Amino acid sequence: MKHNIIRFFIITFVLFGVLPKANAQLKVVEGNDITFGTIYQTGEKVRKVITLKNAGTENIGIKSISTSCGCTAALISDSSLAPGKETKVKVEFNPTGYIGDVVKYIYIVSTDPNNQLTTVKMTGYIAYALQPTPSYIVFNNVKVGKPDSTNVTLSNTSNETIRITKVETGVKEITFKLHKKVLKPGEFTDLDLYLLPKKMLDINGYMQILTTSKLQPVLQIRVFAGMIGQ
Repeated sequence: MKHNIIRFFIITFVLFGVLPKANAQLKVVEGNDITFGTIYQTGEKVRKVITLKNAGTENIGIKSISTSCGCTAALISDSSLAPGKETKVKVEFNPTGYIGDVVKYIYIVSTDPNNQLTTVKMTGYIAYALQPTPSYIVFNNVKVGKPDSTNVTLSNTSNETIRITKVETGVKEITFKLHKKVLKPGEFTDLDLYLLPKKMLDINGYMQILTTSKLQPVLQIRVFAGMIGQ
């Protein structure tokens, strides 16, 4: 009789979850949806810090952290969390070449038995005072000793008059012609770019345009060029 009573209580605890059990639970303190708001593309990286907490009663190990694209990086300070402990994840996003609404994801793989993959969604809006069209520059079919050219249109989308004070191409083989330096609100100008490579090289860098804009003192534009031979 005594054994039957014990067996009854054990079955009851198992069925209704009364028996206490250790568990691991990974929680994002700031929530799984974060935002960096509205930023002006100046070449500066956007930096955010999110906090991971072990809200359970067993240790949690962080196996890996990855992001949805190469423009976003995440670095964790501690990959092992005791119950109740927290760790910081530093997130960096390079907005160069983006415009408008942006959505990126951070993927956290852990030993949480109920949620081995934790996803954090990061959103924001990339604005321009001086807007480039296109948002990045590409030289196509580049050959040694043969000139190639392209251009970008710069538009003043702000409510202030913007003066372009300096253009830095970042590559000595690239020269330029800026048609207008002072742009009133709503005005635009063309920036012509010329490339004359003297040797085989691939270009993957940035051009910077310095302005008097309070919102966007520096505009950074990505520049690409792929060589295809002589």
